[in-house]
Amino acid sequence: MQPIRCLAAAVAYLAVLAAPSAAGLPGLPLPVQQEGAVYRVLHWVLALWLVREINSLLNAWAENNWIFRSGKGSWDWPQETAVVTGGAGGIGAIVVQRLLSHGVTVAVLDVQPLSDIFTPEERKRIKLYHCDVSSPDAVHKAAEALRSDHASPSILINNAGIGRGNTILETPPERLQRVMGINLLSQWYTIQEFLPDMLKKRKGHIMSTASMSAFVAMAGQADYAATKAGLMALHESLTAELKHLYKCPEIKTTVVFPTWTRTALTAPLEKGIRSSGAAMVDPKDVAELMVSQILAAKGGRLIWDPIGVVPAIRALPIWAQALIHDHLAQVAIGNEITGIAK
Repeated sequence: MQPIRCLAAAVAYLAVLAAPSAAGLPGLPLPVQQEGAVYRVLHWVLALWLVREINSLLNAWAENNWIFRSGKGSWDWPQETAVVTGGAGGIGAIVVQRLLSHGVTVAVLDVQPLSDIFTPEERKRIKLYHCDVSSPDAVHKAAEALRSDHASPSILINNAGIGRGNTILETPPERLQRVMGINLLSQWYTIQEFLPDMLKKRKGHIMSTASMSAFVAMAGQADYAATKAGLMALHESLTAELKHLYKCPEIKTTVVFPTWTRTALTAPLEKGIRSSGAAMVDPKDVAELMVSQILAAKGGRLIWDPIGVVPAIRALPIWAQALIHDHLAQVAIGNEITGIAK
């Protein structure tokens, strides 16, 4: 659709350029005194539309690793195996359900039992591997069992994550290591386990669940936000290595940035979130966005930001960034700090 929209914008803009005035455009019989103003408005509106569509087209091309063709033809969903960390509950469980509905074989790496949202039929089709993803040995053991039970996975969704609100001074070392291990280091371990087989097949998709906290860290959330910013760096480095080191741009990488999502972990913070003016989204919507990206065989960044301003916050003047941080400070520290997550 993007090439079609870009072509339509180009045709409309060229039509305006070719017309000597607004009166020369079909369907616009205007008084002479209004022709100049209408022509100028049309000229700039269509020019901006064309620039926007060209930018979108270039973004899509870049996110597809500068490959023109779609990679959807190489995927046969009933023949694919996906690994979902943290897939026993929350957003991950809904992602598992969506993948199952398309015939994908799903393996879940989690320390929790499967959620009650799964039907008996879905439970029969899910292979649950009890695995502490913060342990490289546990991840290797689960990966070996998975490869013995199924084909090597072509899809890796790193969704496991925890978060608890603590100030920097109140964060005990064991807690900090746990958050870093599950949210960030685990993704090194799973990528190291499953990427080599993807490289052999020259096909795969690696998806990481980050958070808007990667762009805007809040008081009482330093450990969580640091891991999510780290995931953004991991995604960018992995994408570059696949293209330039392994010469395998066919393997897609996606990093997801949900906003506040209505889960059990965000329940203690709902009052603060509402007072900040931020909206909360349904986990089903986030899961649908993630699975749609997999099915489209697209890579890139999925940012839950309808008006597209959050990633640009880092480019704002320091005083503007300070005002935003001040506004958001009470979301965590203004509530009982018991649990915080994407």
